[in-house]
Amino acid sequence: MAHPLSAPLADTAKFTASHAGMVPEVDSSLPWLVTGAVLMVQQAAIMALSEAGTELPLMPGPNELVARIADETVLEQPFTAPMKPADHRAFEHVVAARNDVMHPRPTGTKVDAVRLPDGLMVAVGLVRHLALTQPVRRFMVGEADQAILRDALGQIETSVSFWRTVLPN
Repeated sequence: MAHPLSAPLADTAKFTASHAGMVPEVDSSLPWLVTGAVLMVQQAAIMALSEAGTELPLMPGPNELVARIADETVLEQPFTAPMKPADHRAFEHVVAARNDVMHPRPTGTKVDAVRLPDGLMVAVGLVRHLALTQPVRRFMVGEADQAILRDALGQIETSVSFWRTVLPN
């Protein structure tokens, strides 16, 4: 039986992948890309932590969830997400961009695209690790959702790799 969160996670990954592909040509896709990337990490983290029987705070933020899935005392090996300090910082840039989009200021939204590729790749890696490579429970993600996730995560990686070539250094 598939975990109830695997279908929404697959949907979020597809949504995020579609916007990742449009970012170089459609400026309005960038806010949706960062929003989708953060949401899919949150969904994968909640799924893994709940499967591991970890108690979650009522309203955990994305950075808190990432800290928990990267902590061996919370999510034991081999399920712990492999995170270096630079990975945490890179993902924080994506969360900050998402926060800017979700909580706009009167002066408008300004997302710095140059700071995002590393964090987007961290997001893809986290989702892949938690949902595909090392899920807490073997059948946590249904086969159809696994296929969708693999495809969507690959599309995001390809898009971000291309995106890096068109961003100013």
